[in-house]
Amino acid sequence: MSEMHYASIEEQIAKLKSQNLIIANPDVAKQRLERYGYSNLIKSYRDPYVITTDKGKVFRSDVTFEQICSLYTFDKNLRISVMAAMIDLEEHVKEATADVIAQSFGVSQNEYLQYRNYRNKRKHKRRFSLTGILETLNQTLETDKEPIHHYMEKYGIVPPWILFKSVYFSTIVNFIDQLKKPQQAMLIKKLYSLEDDLPEDERIRLMMDTLFICLEYRNIAAHGGRIYNYKCRRELNFCNGPNLEGFRLLLQLLHLLNYQAPYQYLYQTLNNQLNKHCNEFPQDVTYLSQILNVNISSHQVVWATETPKTPGAVQALE
Repeated sequence: MSEMHYASIEEQIAKLKSQNLIIANPDVAKQRLERYGYSNLIKSYRDPYVITTDKGKVFRSDVTFEQICSLYTFDKNLRISVMAAMIDLEEHVKEATADVIAQSFGVSQNEYLQYRNYRNKRKHKRRFSLTGILETLNQTLETDKEPIHHYMEKYGIVPPWILFKSVYFSTIVNFIDQLKKPQQAMLIKKLYSLEDDLPEDERIRLMMDTLFICLEYRNIAAHGGRIYNYKCRRELNFCNGPNLEGFRLLLQLLHLLNYQAPYQYLYQTLNNQLNKHCNEFPQDVTYLSQILNVNISSHQVVWATETPKTPGAVQALE
């Protein structure tokens, strides 16, 4: 096992040069390494550009420091857009879920937080079990933060659309997973426009797979993880679902929703960032085309602007 030791910025630059990385402007390289860090910038984004030899990792011919920085910036902007899109989607899902709960069980927490209203689906983590979720929601009612405190003080009632604002997206997604089928069917009608002949169980699987995959992307973005080549741990269980993975799968699942703002924002960001990076570094077109499962020319991202929204007829973006 090799020993780890501190290296100054100058030593980091010298190491990169010894590994065959082209650094045209050492002063700029120093500024960026100081700003972003060697691990965040180099170790996280060097993989497409290195090969392993007997002497360790070395960069391929003609790879530049600016190229790695561009890939880092591409992914960082994609990560920021994922976070913004997921926050937008979270707000929409919370509002739709609250409306279903209020219609089904009433607006008082004493009514809609009854255990009997939901099923008790087994979960690995107690906080996502029905008991754990209801405990979390009841504890949230005791906060002194607004607007929950205001509703408790003035009305003695906190409707679900107020309560849900103050809980994590993970709590809401697992709460939806504990809904009984009639309430899940109501929520699906709010979120999707699906073909009438699609079986109910398939609709539910599509919705839950989408929500859990979106939650996974939200969490990886929130913790600064790589987005462009991330592949979800959760598999798509929807039998007629798209044969896609990674970021393209996220895009396609968002495209199936009635609310299109998160999809459109991510789609536009991906187009813009791909064009920017690939125009400057056309040698990366093949790699990014493969990892993102999109067809890219050297100067323009090429894929279909319209894709079918019916799950049974999903096609790959071209």
